[in-house]
Amino acid sequence: MGTVLAVCISEKKGVQKRDVGSGKFVPEWGIEGDAHAGRWHRQVSLLSADKIEAFRAKGADVVYGDFG
Repeated sequence: MGTVLAVCISEKKGVQKRDVGSGKFVPEWGIEGDAHAGRWHRQVSLLSADKIEAFRAKGADVVYGDFG
C-alpha cells in the first residue's frame, strides 16, 4: 500500500501545479478544481516520490507539483 504525500492541481493548463493538501475525487472526471480533470484518458496522474528525491539528490530544487 502507498501513501499520498501531496495532492497537486492547477486552475488552468500550462501553469505549475500546487499542493492543495487534499482533494475531492469526482468519478469519471478527476480532482475537483483541477484544469486537467474532464472526460478524457488522463484525469489523475500518480507520480512516485522516488523521482522527486532522485532529482533532489542531483541538486535540483524541486517540489511536489513540478512534474504534474
